Amino acid sequence: MHTLIASPHQIDWVKAPPSTPQAGEALLQPLAVGICGSDLHVFEGQHPFVSYPVYPGHEVAARVVAVGPGVDPSWQGALVALEPSLTCGRCEPCRSGRYNICENLKVMGFQAPGAMAEHFVSPVQNLHRLPEGFDIELGAMIEPLAVAVHAAALTQVQGRRVAVLGAGTIGLLVAQVARAYGAASVEVVDLLEPRRRVAESLGLQAKTPDSAKYDVIFECVGSEKALEAAIQGIRKGGMIIVVGVYGQPVTLNAGLIQDWEIGLKGSLMYTFHDYQEATRLFASGQVQGRALITHRFALPQVQQAFRAALERGKALKVMLLAS
Repeated sequence: MHTLIASPHQIDWVKAPPSTPQAGEALLQPLAVGICGSDLHVFEGQHPFVSYPVYPGHEVAARVVAVGPGVDPSWQGALVALEPSLTCGRCEPCRSGRYNICENLKVMGFQAPGAMAEHFVSPVQNLHRLPEGFDIELGAMIEPLAVAVHAAALTQVQGRRVAVLGAGTIGLLVAQVARAYGAASVEVVDLLEPRRRVAESLGLQAKTPDSAKYDVIFECVGSEKALEAAIQGIRKGGMIIVVGVYGQPVTLNAGLIQDWEIGLKGSLMYTFHDYQEATRLFASGQVQGRALITHRFALPQVQQAFRAALERGKALKVMLLAS
């Protein structure tokens, strides 16, 4: 059985043929799978880089239940987090170590079958071993935390005044990473009071939009209004990191970008180091993840889980768990 998004607004738990790992692959049983904003974009027909049908699931902690030919047998039974990037290894970004922007990038759960299933297959090179006993829900959240780690590493946050626009899962993780990396101050900006309360429960400052200025702004919403707010809120010479996913083109105030010498940089996914660092941050307690989980469902309850996740005023991280 696996989850199928056949077309926008149509999601089902359907029968699937048995999965068999090939050379270099492993067969995995997912233990915890998170639903993220990109999954909702797919469900709503707003993701710019997919075609249907889509087999979702990319935030996952899993157990290896079988390995294919040539795979080290020590992987059998391992507890792992999935890095869902499928890359070519040949293009210039791949050869330079920036495989997160591979020219032929596919991502499990979007352009390739994902992990929202009873079992799924992955290349072994995409698996990160977790310590036995590692919290499986945090294991599933290593993927979004790696997104936050990668974004924070794109600019200097130590000693800087930082704002994070958007108190969703990614925004709250970015804010915690910026704090762990020594930002002078971190303020989370969101219109929704419940999300601001979660930020405050994590020891973060949270507020509605105002006229404050910052050295670094992480835009974690993915909307034209949020990007314009970032441009208006950055100090001259500051840096804006675009982390939010945009479903359609936007208009920028390019005059201010030029006149204020604003840096504007995109952040996509992660690399191996970001996964290792995310695991360290969770294990050390410098970043908290469980407070972000608002809903839990059994894995086959994908329809109920997606309905809950769409209530953005109430839901943050919705987690699907193996029965």
